[in-house]
Amino acid sequence: SIRSALSIYYGDLEGQYPTDLASLTISGKYLGEIPKAKAPNYHTDASTVQQASSANDAGGWTYNNITGDSNQGSVFVNCTHTDTKSTVWTTY
Repeated sequence: SIRSALSIYYGDLEGQYPTDLASLTISGKYLGEIPKAKAPNYHTDASTVQQASSANDAGGWTYNNITGDSNQGSVFVNCTHTDTKSTVWTTY
């Protein structure tokens, strides 16, 4: 849902990403709230957002808001552990 909201925001603002994910919840236009990221067995469910280009394994979400970075606008689970299928949580 966050990625969909980012895509719509990006289109509405003609190619600009928000400076932070909280911007998506203003007036509930894109999201009612930031959903909780889930990384069972490693972190408690959390809707906190770290603004960076890579995960620091604190749980919640990581949002890349770095202008000019080729991955600007990406959002992923802030967990560097693997799930039961050995997939790193940051790939979600």
